[in-house]
Amino acid sequence: MNFESHDLSKVIKAIIVNRDQIQWKAGKAEAHLAKRIRLGHLAENATLADYETIINRVTNDRQARVYVYIYDQILYPTLTTIVEDRLWLVMMGIDGVMETAFPPDNPDKYLNKTAFVYLRILEELLP
Repeated sequence: MNFESHDLSKVIKAIIVNRDQIQWKAGKAEAHLAKRIRLGHLAENATLADYETIINRVTNDRQARVYVYIYDQILYPTLTTIVEDRLWLVMMGIDGVMETAFPPDNPDKYLNKTAFVYLRILEELLP
């Protein structure tokens, strides 16, 4: 599946929904937080509020880079920006519900996968 221009409005809507209120799949928020702590992406005493603060910083940075990750013909809006000297990636479903947020070990290699389609920076997409 290729990213089509008519999908752009869906991507923008998903980002706005996510920015308005971070929503996780039922029971997934704590699992994601625990994984980020275990992998050293967050401090051992980090709370869900700390994790969501990082997510909000990414989704509200008007200079964030916007991608679409396409997997099995499903679109996942994805944003990246620097938070505290690390590039963080925030991925959501087309409905705006969180999929994941983490700092890739090798951002250039990670984002160079063919499944990622770069769109533009966030301020160029939002009204």
